[in-house]
Amino acid sequence: MERNLSFYTLFYVGSLVLMRFCGIITKIILARALTPFEYGVIILLVISLPAIFQLVTNCCLFDILGHASEGRRYFGFSLVYGTLATAAVGLVLFAFPVQICTFLNIPADMWPFFFSTLLIVLLSITLSVDIMGLLRGKKNHSFAAAISAAPGLLRLILIFFAVAVFGIYDFDILFVIFAIPPLIVLLAAFIWKAKTIFGSIQTIQIPSRKIMVFGFSVYIIGIWITLCQNLNKIVISHDLGIEYQAFFDVSLTLAAVITFFSSALYLISVPESTGTTDKSLLLNRRGGLGDIGRLLFAMSMFCVLILIFYAKELIILLFSADYAPAGDYILLIAVGYVFIYIQQFIAYVNVSFYEKSTKPFVLITIVSLLVFPIFSHGMIEAFGFMGAYLAFIIILMIYCIATMYVSQDNEPLRVLFHKFSHLIVSCVAVFLMLFIGRFSLFTGILASSLLYAGILFVTGYLDISIIRDIVTRAKKE
Repeated sequence: MERNLSFYTLFYVGSLVLMRFCGIITKIILARALTPFEYGVIILLVISLPAIFQLVTNCCLFDILGHASEGRRYFGFSLVYGTLATAAVGLVLFAFPVQICTFLNIPADMWPFFFSTLLIVLLSITLSVDIMGLLRGKKNHSFAAAISAAPGLLRLILIFFAVAVFGIYDFDILFVIFAIPPLIVLLAAFIWKAKTIFGSIQTIQIPSRKIMVFGFSVYIIGIWITLCQNLNKIVISHDLGIEYQAFFDVSLTLAAVITFFSSALYLISVPESTGTTDKSLLLNRRGGLGDIGRLLFAMSMFCVLILIFYAKELIILLFSADYAPAGDYILLIAVGYVFIYIQQFIAYVNVSFYEKSTKPFVLITIVSLLVFPIFSHGMIEAFGFMGAYLAFIIILMIYCIATMYVSQDNEPLRVLFHKFSHLIVSCVAVFLMLFIGRFSLFTGILASSLLYAGILFVTGYLDISIIRDIVTRAKKE
């Protein structure tokens, strides 16, 4: 049966929506059960630091494993490397515990508990990501997406029962409950896919230089936004305190709905691009990557419109008034995410088809990551908490423009902005309706969704066949 890109895009977006929705609800419950300081400590140690340490423990192996033609050869190596790299991170943490805790403004007397839990989380995520990469390379999109979404769903269930059912508000217990789901999912994945996993280990083959260059190029571009977010949290925690790191995380959590679409693009674009030699066909055929890219871009723009009118209201409603400062500058993050979507659409396709060198993409990515923490620190010194948001959006815009500049082929940009005026008409119509109508939160979201989708399809910005393909494929599945 022929694969249908529209269907798998819907599946990925659905899985990401489930994952992020579960993450948002879990954080809401956690934020209401704990103080902003306690909430900030848990998020920093269980979410932010493991994501940064994955730069070492996973490196670019997820993207190498996702290469459609040869990635599966390196699965055994990825497991061994990830385990050893996690052990190396553990040695650093346990060698300088007090210094690290002092820098991050977290209680130094609890470092054995904090760092032991952090390492369990890191190892679980590292090995799970390797399994996801293997399945992604085999184009088993559904199970790869399931592994990605499962920890968030399990975390929501556990936190809900702990707080709402059993009335547990103890920081230490909630810390462990919040941290344990990746380990449970890893064990379940090993059991469920044991045949595939053990059949792919066979030999420990070190990736070739060519595949390493490809993998690192895609990886550093894909991880860029996550690293910027987490580096900014560390700078905020150091400069302003752990509570402000919590506020920034809440802003990111609410705006994260926009990243559903760039994440779906990331998961699909590399396997699809490396599985064909005809870039023009991939981008321009009906239901191809071009149509999917415009659909996801339109969804991103709609989310920005909603945040323009309802960001503060959503934060107070969901997280409580204690986190109201998180809504002051969230629009800056939302606009920045639109720029990063454009950048990633251009970069993923061009890197996958690059025949000469990916160095320009890698260079601007690495340089921006090295500069960003210093830049963010300077902006915070100059503008306070707002400086963290200003630094974030400025670096996103510069990165997007730099990517356009170094791209040898701007066909992806042309395809993405095809019929762009129709998208602008849809955005303006929704903006005017919400501005004039002054609708309540739920009424406004529902009404604007219907108007936005209607105009997009009526004007021809989106082809109705995308929806028909999705429905047809879903019935066949």
